[in-house]
Amino acid sequence: MTHRLLMIVGMSAALGVSATVARTAPVGTARDGLAPVDRTADLEELGRWMKLEQSFSVKARAEADSLLAEYRQRASTFTDADFYMAVRRLVGLAENGHSNVSGGPVYGQFGLLPLRTYWFSDGLYVVRARREHAALIGARITGIDGTSLEELEPRLMEYHGGNRAAFRRFAAMSLLLSPRLLHAIGLAASPDELTLQVVGRDAEAFAATVASEPGPVSAGWVPAWGVLLPRPLPGEGADWVTARDPEATPPLVLSESTQIFRSHRLENDVAYIQLRANIGRQGNTLKDFIKKVERELENDPPRAIVLDNRHNGGGDLTRSAKFASGLPELVSDGGKVYVLTDHGTFSAGIYTSFFPKAAHPDRTIVVGEHVGDFASFWAEAPGPITLPDSGIRIGYAKQFHNLADGCHDRAICHLAGRDRLNIAVGSVSPDITVATNFAHFEAGQDPVLQRVLDEIGESP
Repeated sequence: MTHRLLMIVGMSAALGVSATVARTAPVGTARDGLAPVDRTADLEELGRWMKLEQSFSVKARAEADSLLAEYRQRASTFTDADFYMAVRRLVGLAENGHSNVSGGPVYGQFGLLPLRTYWFSDGLYVVRARREHAALIGARITGIDGTSLEELEPRLMEYHGGNRAAFRRFAAMSLLLSPRLLHAIGLAASPDELTLQVVGRDAEAFAATVASEPGPVSAGWVPAWGVLLPRPLPGEGADWVTARDPEATPPLVLSESTQIFRSHRLENDVAYIQLRANIGRQGNTLKDFIKKVERELENDPPRAIVLDNRHNGGGDLTRSAKFASGLPELVSDGGKVYVLTDHGTFSAGIYTSFFPKAAHPDRTIVVGEHVGDFASFWAEAPGPITLPDSGIRIGYAKQFHNLADGCHDRAICHLAGRDRLNIAVGSVSPDITVATNFAHFEAGQDPVLQRVLDEIGESP
């Protein structure tokens, strides 16, 4: 029993194609991705995935069974883009954040506009672009090909497993920039370009038509928060520009970006601890980090602790359980633990954020934005399955979690009987909601941490 709740790297949303919007892309050669090919083997494996996946409601499973039967009847009619979207739509019916389709093909096969976006509290903004599109940096996207984001978002979320927060963090920034995939589900006029409706820095609205870069795209998959870094991303060169000056000092949450976990003692004796994952790599273990931090806190208790779990996409919940639960006991008398969350706080990252609150609710305050999943979800599987012909990877989930009420049915609950881990906190919403907008980011400000520092009388 592993307790591993790690989001599969490169996985984003679940997309698909319905009978009403299915379309055939222009015919090309047999394997250029534009011509239909036989998908029988992949559909058989997709059927096996459905037997493994446990998160479907009765109604959703019946709908998925019906959709799979339809796909099998027209197995030789799908182009690559059509099929990728069809699979994602079927998987999306599970509405489960851990049961999603790999987003790798978006970057490696279908291509994106030469822009990168991030969904802040006040909208979807362009934060980096090829130099020829530098005028779009800082622009807020309000629509695509004449359809507003208010209409596009719920339509795309039909193909996404998880809540809206997770969709915005893990899926929107790539799916909304892929002409070929939007075209495949009838949401874009061309498979090669998109016309963006935007509001510029001067508050003037205008339209910009941008052509897609074929995959593999120059700046491949990075963690969602990685697009906020001013340094070049993998594959980017001098022809890419960013919203922030590469020489500018980043806010603390984005500094030391290569460190998975780190700690600092801030002014006025506030301990800052950041976990970007619940699992280490290359010899940098969470166990060693926790031992070091616990020793420091025991020897010199701070007046407050900030546990920053923003961008923590998950890992192994057991590795941080005792540490996080005990943090409120490591502050000086009257001190509190402030846990920071956002839409990127996912899976084991959610557990880590709420272990302190479950153990000491009177000494823990959660600050920021809602986490990237519901309070109850399905997880726990050894890894994704891979469709044999297309190579599409699909995650699946076998056991249930419920942080709202605890999970006690031994037939389905992963933590049944594990009282120390099986927490019940009622809600995974923050106690204090603090949004981060584009202006904060551009100015290098962190309103979430600042709100906490103001609360405890700390200056940044």
